[in-house]
Amino acid sequence: MLRPLVQRLRRTLQPSLAWLGRQVSRQGCSIQSWMDIDERNAWFPPEFRQRYGGFNPPGEQREYVRIFEHDRVRSDMLVLLLREIVVGKVPGSMAELGVHHGGSARLIHHYCPERRFYLLDTFTGFTEADLKAESLAVAFNTAPAFNDTNVDLVRKNIAPVNDSLEFVPGWFPASATPAMQQERFAFVHLDADLEAPILAGLEFFWPRLSDGGIVVVHDYNGWPGARAAVDGFRQRTPLVAIPMPDKCGSIVLRKPATAC
Repeated sequence: MLRPLVQRLRRTLQPSLAWLGRQVSRQGCSIQSWMDIDERNAWFPPEFRQRYGGFNPPGEQREYVRIFEHDRVRSDMLVLLLREIVVGKVPGSMAELGVHHGGSARLIHHYCPERRFYLLDTFTGFTEADLKAESLAVAFNTAPAFNDTNVDLVRKNIAPVNDSLEFVPGWFPASATPAMQQERFAFVHLDADLEAPILAGLEFFWPRLSDGGIVVVHDYNGWPGARAAVDGFRQRTPLVAIPMPDKCGSIVLRKPATAC
């Protein structure tokens, strides 16, 4: 008696189980591979996105260039933080310190092409001086790296839609231009990996950051130099700091809206 019942139940449930299996497989073996507001997610709520915009500001359609396919948290994090800047009408330009091949710069530029975007990098990899300045030496921060790049390669990878990009080659902070000295910034992405350039980036950009502006420091929970630079800066600076669970553990720093 029990066996026929089990067989009938299995036949009844098989289509639903097969559909669920396809959804899980399609999303990389995890039903949580994409955020709910991503239309590829089986739980995608079209009514929510229609009202609140999802990855877009309400009533707008901005380009989300999908990058970091194996670190979707990072891609979604950057887009949603940019959305906060747009929705909150935070004034100012944008900057990235540590560009490498231009992956994150492509995402940032295509989402906010209307803003001046400064791209700072040696474009020759780590400098010897910055490597020697690391307070904690480990295998991956003691040797030259990320030298397989140049301005032309990055420009091609970004595929700019207008002339809002400004490339600033050279060692930072000496490379900062007079125009940058006078700028206000709404969004800054620090991805220089090492302690000295990240600390220099925080010290340069934070006083020029608009109220409500955001600084994202990549590698906070991955590279010792990034952690040391941020922690030292946090001890003497009023800010809101929120660690993120992307692959290399970014941390988001936001300037209080009431700051002077």
